[in-house]
Amino acid sequence: MKSIIHIIIATLFLIGCNKHQPSLDRWMDEVENAIEVNPDSALIILDTIISPEKMNDKSFARWCMLSGKITDKVYNTLLPAEHFERAYKWYSKYGTPTEQVQILIYLGQSYATDGDYDKAMAIYTNTLDLVKKYDLNNLIGYIYCYMGDLYQMRQIMTQAIEKYKTAANYFKSNENINSYACALRDVGRVYAIMDSLDYALDILSSADSIAIKLEDQNIKATIDNTLGNTYLIKGDFEKAQIYFSKALRLGRNKLPNYVALIELYIKTDSISKAKELLKEIPEDNPKYTYSIKNLSYQIYKSEKNYEAALADLESCSNIVDSILNTTNKSKILNIETRYNNLKIKEKVKNLQIKQQNYIFILTICIFVIILGSFGYILYKKRAEERIRKQEIELKNLKIASLNLSIELDKKKKMLASIVEKDEKYNQMEKEVTELTHRYKKLQAKLISDSPIYKELSQLVNLNIPRNKKQLITVKQWKLIVEEITNIYPNFYEYIDNLCPDLSIQEIEYCCFTLYGFDTNDEAKLLNISPSSVRTKRLRLRQRLNITLPNQTSLYEYLIDNLS
Repeated sequence: MKSIIHIIIATLFLIGCNKHQPSLDRWMDEVENAIEVNPDSALIILDTIISPEKMNDKSFARWCMLSGKITDKVYNTLLPAEHFERAYKWYSKYGTPTEQVQILIYLGQSYATDGDYDKAMAIYTNTLDLVKKYDLNNLIGYIYCYMGDLYQMRQIMTQAIEKYKTAANYFKSNENINSYACALRDVGRVYAIMDSLDYALDILSSADSIAIKLEDQNIKATIDNTLGNTYLIKGDFEKAQIYFSKALRLGRNKLPNYVALIELYIKTDSISKAKELLKEIPEDNPKYTYSIKNLSYQIYKSEKNYEAALADLESCSNIVDSILNTTNKSKILNIETRYNNLKIKEKVKNLQIKQQNYIFILTICIFVIILGSFGYILYKKRAEERIRKQEIELKNLKIASLNLSIELDKKKKMLASIVEKDEKYNQMEKEVTELTHRYKKLQAKLISDSPIYKELSQLVNLNIPRNKKQLITVKQWKLIVEEITNIYPNFYEYIDNLCPDLSIQEIEYCCFTLYGFDTNDEAKLLNISPSSVRTKRLRLRQRLNITLPNQTSLYEYLIDNLS
């Protein structure tokens, strides 16, 4: 019913447009006004544009901006990155700083959606510089949040927390309380993922106390949902149920809370409550169909009604197959569309190049004709005045000689100045070398003074007979990685450049190598033989594609290149 209303609104709007024939800019003004009132209708109206890529650059850039704003409201799929690239080219020349930042944010999100995290991070970093340049402090927090999302996607949780905390501080200083509460929610969520549940609950409680005072109930619902999931991880099912129920009551997006609450009832053997709640989920929404069937399958399975469970499981499988088929077709269509657009762009570019070549050749021809005519006239004139010009040339030669002498003196002075600068350069180079040496010594001291290094050193001195497992615990491995990434901020970037597909265990061992334990101590900590340690180091070196200079260890090589 809701979709029919949207279509009617769009149709009436388009009829009005045809009747009064307003300009495209005014039409887009109407779409922009509709975004705040009814973003779903705005999306339908905007989608009625056929071949928007054929618009001029200004209109196309605004169309991309409106599409991004609608995505912020209804969470539909972002436009392809190349669309936002074209839009940014226009906004970078003619747009306001705020518009430039906003379109760059959408461009970064589009790359992140495509899985190109490095490109997205580079764009966010450049956007951050632009925001700071124009003092757009309220937008800085959002960029840090998006950077935190990228780090979370790449499982670099400590960096994600750092970015979310920075975003929270900016939101707080700019009195953007809604976004401040959301940033605290994100910090708490990442702590919960890292099993730091006490930290998570403490921060989420702060976010919850802030959200209570807000008018936006949806923010409160998302925080309650995060609290519910955190208590679920902790095993406190009673509190998890309370917060999931609150989130279900307050939130606009109810499906995740329905699913979480029903699965919690199933987990606690409250099957009757699960059934009652399942009946409340609207069945007329096709987006809910899979979740309803999946939850029904789980309930029947808990009741050991395997026949009904199997039927629902088959329905789920059919839905998944249908979604995958539709998704694949959509991807193929999207690829074909992109390919066709690229072909059109290439043709236009080739035509532009040909046109430029024709203009260039014509310009050269005209220039040659003019130059030839001028040369002929000049030659004729010089032939008539040759004797007089010889005298003038002699005088000019004397003047030129004097000018050369003056210029030579200037060059000598410039040479002396360059020598003096070289001496300053050598002094500066010496100072840089000394600072680098001091920085390396400081990093080495930070490692040797760290609590985890002292723990490992104590483990080396332990004598545990018949030990059959390595002495380093899972928690200590996490601390090893965290300490190294704090001391060497560029560690992940450096390792990713050498070998982007290192496993978590290989990254952990690479961090462990930087602690500088000798072969015997390392063998004892890992509970392997010294020869196995040498083999392990060799494999890591091969994975990183490192060729060691003579008399240089892997540890020394990494220290030199990371500093």
